[in-house]
Amino acid sequence: MKPKPASSSFRRFLRGLTNTCLLLLLPVQLTLCWVANLDRPTQLPDFLTERITSQLADHGLRLRARHFWMMPDLSLAADDLALGIDGMTDDIFTASRVELALNPALLFAGRIDPTQLRLSGARLWCPASVARGGVRRPLLAELTIDITKEGRWINLRSIQARGGKITCHLSGELPAGLLRGEKEPDAKAPLSRQLAEAFASIETAIDVAERSGGASISLRCQGSSDGSAELAVLAVLGNDWADGGLGIIQARGLNLRGNIKVGRDGRLQDWHLDGAAQQIAWGPISAERLGIHASGHGRREDAVAELTLAQARFAGVALTRATINAQPTVDGGSRFGFRILSPASTAVGSAIRSRNGDVVAKVEYANLAGEEIAGLPQVGVILQSAGIDLRGEVLLRDGVANISPEGGLGKTTGEVAVSGFRGLGLSAEAISPDKALPLRTHFDFDAARADAPLRLRDLRLGSVTGSADCELKAGGAFMLHLNGEMDPACLDRVLGEWWISLWKMFFLRERPYAFIDVESHWGSLTSVTKGRVLLNRFDFMGAPFRHVEVSIDADPKQTTIGLHRLGGGDSEADGSVDGSATWDWSKPVALAGPIVRLEGNLQPWIAARCAGKDFGEALRGLSLPVDHRFTLVVTPGVKGPDVKTSIECAGAFSAWGVAGSSLQASTENADGGMRVRAKLKLADGEAHLTLNGDPLRQTKLALGLKGCDPTQIGQLLGDLNTPRPKDDPKPPVKPTAHGKLDLDFTGRLDLERPRMIEGLGRFSLMDPELRKVRMLGGISNVLEAVGIGATTYELNQATGTFGCLNGRAYFPDLAITGPQSRLDLAGEIDLQSSTLNFEGDFSLPRKGGLNPLDLLNLNRALISLTKIKLKGPISKPETSAIPSLKDIIKYQKDSKLGKIPDVIQE
Repeated sequence: MKPKPASSSFRRFLRGLTNTCLLLLLPVQLTLCWVANLDRPTQLPDFLTERITSQLADHGLRLRARHFWMMPDLSLAADDLALGIDGMTDDIFTASRVELALNPALLFAGRIDPTQLRLSGARLWCPASVARGGVRRPLLAELTIDITKEGRWINLRSIQARGGKITCHLSGELPAGLLRGEKEPDAKAPLSRQLAEAFASIETAIDVAERSGGASISLRCQGSSDGSAELAVLAVLGNDWADGGLGIIQARGLNLRGNIKVGRDGRLQDWHLDGAAQQIAWGPISAERLGIHASGHGRREDAVAELTLAQARFAGVALTRATINAQPTVDGGSRFGFRILSPASTAVGSAIRSRNGDVVAKVEYANLAGEEIAGLPQVGVILQSAGIDLRGEVLLRDGVANISPEGGLGKTTGEVAVSGFRGLGLSAEAISPDKALPLRTHFDFDAARADAPLRLRDLRLGSVTGSADCELKAGGAFMLHLNGEMDPACLDRVLGEWWISLWKMFFLRERPYAFIDVESHWGSLTSVTKGRVLLNRFDFMGAPFRHVEVSIDADPKQTTIGLHRLGGGDSEADGSVDGSATWDWSKPVALAGPIVRLEGNLQPWIAARCAGKDFGEALRGLSLPVDHRFTLVVTPGVKGPDVKTSIECAGAFSAWGVAGSSLQASTENADGGMRVRAKLKLADGEAHLTLNGDPLRQTKLALGLKGCDPTQIGQLLGDLNTPRPKDDPKPPVKPTAHGKLDLDFTGRLDLERPRMIEGLGRFSLMDPELRKVRMLGGISNVLEAVGIGATTYELNQATGTFGCLNGRAYFPDLAITGPQSRLDLAGEIDLQSSTLNFEGDFSLPRKGGLNPLDLLNLNRALISLTKIKLKGPISKPETSAIPSLKDIIKYQKDSKLGKIPDVIQE
């Protein structure tokens, strides 16, 4: 079966109109015979013209004329003819004179075969019901036709038309097959609709030419011996540049040349068209050079066109070269292919336009510069409102976009990779500062989807994966799901100030692993956030921790941070805690939070590091068993957070190598400082401690010891004064049961300078081996020097008071006594240089009466007369225990030695 020949709607309309008119003129055949021999025009009678117009009206045609004539050469003529179509307002065609000649022989046989057509003063109108402006306007202001049919050829003597600034001239020969009737399809659109589509196309072409400098079209037809004909086309559009902003298309030097070959049967066989322009501008598109190449065969879908733009600009973006290929499809649509090059971008793809105007565009691949994308006005506003910053390259693959006939963007999908991405709270630098990582994702955009027009799936940026649903408008809603290793700073923009403040308390040694779900609006300071963050090896408020799992539940009313298995220090022995931190955003900022609650078995030195590094290091010697309980409660206050801690340890523990048990301690804020209370069993006795003030500066100290082993207490004080490295622990002191120490001291202590302690105290020491007690420094050497322990006179008790100020300890009344002896000393100890200076008397109690045997005990007599001087380093002082005779006779004692300064007494 042969394919149906192509034919335009307008041409079919003219051919059908002609056939209908001629068939209706059959009744006038006898009249034609009657006037055949007349030599002047004859006007047709009214009844005949009325019958003709009535029959045309039955077919939807409105025909009227001032006069209808029969010419001497048997041709028909009409003056002031007007033609209208039902369904359209006003007339669509008018002419001052129409002449039509028919073949008489065929006319008598009942066939209509026109042999000549002349039109003068003709005009083609676009009715108001079709015109874009709603006003009737001429499409062809001047139309003159003079054609004849000679055998198998149609002789185009002259066809001239002018519509607006378009002028057209056609001449030459065409095959007569163009006038042959074609079989119409069974179902076709109404004539009025077909004409409306044709008029709309003509109106657009006229507007383009009229507002762009005009157009001139010339067609020359030349027949061949085989019955075919070739048409040469020359068109010039906008040869003179129009004023800016006045034309739909502005062009300079646009020339079109083409050839059309028509077969003897009137069918289109082959055609091609070439064109070029020096400058062109069409709406947002402009180019310095334009090239057009088109070709085709008989069928519509065989046509192919290529448009090339060089040094072009589109919507403000500079393009080096743009090539567009176009081809009609069988269903009445069009298929396009494009390749676009800019100074920094490349895009290759295709598009299919359906018959109703819908467009489906596909991007096979594109390498786009972020700066050029952000430079697009509409896209730039969307990116800015969404907080997206494109600084690198954008790679697009398998992109599909649906565009409505009105130009609106519909559903769009594809895969994209972006380098240098900053947006959605993410940035490549924040996630991996040392590597240029791209963001990759599959996107799905649908403007008709009100809740989340843009959906990102399989989103990946370095180690971070996730998805996002968002609106691309200022203040629009978005939902973000992320998981992977990330720097907390990458979510600062999304989560806001509370997130920034939270992470200021952390010092990270490893990048955290997070699961985050965020719901918020672009530019909003609040959000609904849920998720978990896993941290390893970090510092929190200055204290070292090895692991934690942080849960996040935040909304505009409240933020809750859960701390799960917060392990401190470097090993399991350092303990862990569980707890939470809560912010109540309905309260003023100062009172909003956080409210922190922690409970576990964290070692005290780790918690103390949160208050200060030195404070924590000072407590490293306090090691509690794993079954102790540590609690921390932080509540907001007007003057700052209120911090309370408590420690309970029922079992045994070690405090700087000294055994202890039954520890109960608590801390709380007080008057801008800290109040510490502790009660415990220490060194085989009991101890009470109270600190009130800044523990890192001057703090009030109250210390009480009862029944403690002095040897262990002496070791403890020595370790406090000289902290040992944490990797060189002091071995525990073996407890002894010989000595008992009672001590009460009140004063001030600076842990940064513990030797500068200030205050007053008193002590009482019971010890059978007093000379071995190291807390008395070199006094034991004195006792050994005067024979204590080698005789029957023993010292087993020491009592006295003391005061400390400016690094010195004053002992005004140190008394060391025994059953039969007494040593009274007064002196000072320099705590900074560890030296001492003591003076005193050793005496024996007097007995009643005279015992001659006592004269023989020279040791007793000498001891009772001994004056003692002690001076030098505490570890090995110089001792002067057996004075000369002049010292006995005339002894000068320093009355101020060991006296407690009055400033301490006050």
